Amino acid sequence: MASIGTWINRHNQKEKDFVILGDMNIENAGELSDDTPPGLVSLNDKCRPTNTNIRDPKPYDHIMFDPRFTTEIDRRYGMTVVNLVEAMRGFWHEPRPYPGDPYKHDEFRKHYSDHCPVVFQMTIPEVDDD
Repeated sequence: MASIGTWINRHNQKEKDFVILGDMNIENAGELSDDTPPGLVSLNDKCRPTNTNIRDPKPYDHIMFDPRFTTEIDRRYGMTVVNLVEAMRGFWHEPRPYPGDPYKHDEFRKHYSDHCPVVFQMTIPEVDDD
């Protein structure tokens, strides 16, 4: 994260609205606070779990941005975590039992993923603001 913050600071003379998103392997709120580069915020600031492992839930996935410059992100909507285990249940057509019921982590992630999808909203203006 520090490297990303440094890179942004070296490239923000003209472009100022950067969105950093994905699996950041952040384990908890303390780590999020310690590792978030200055000026950035996360839409997952409440550290909601984003992995599928119900026995070891972690807030791995984040969408980070600087709210001073990235005004296109709908902060009121925030970020929704889609429960992948439930979402994929109806698509299971194998003769063996669905690995989400009961949840079998290693088997489930072989077929789908060990991260839940996240959703956020942006409003893109007709003209870029920087």
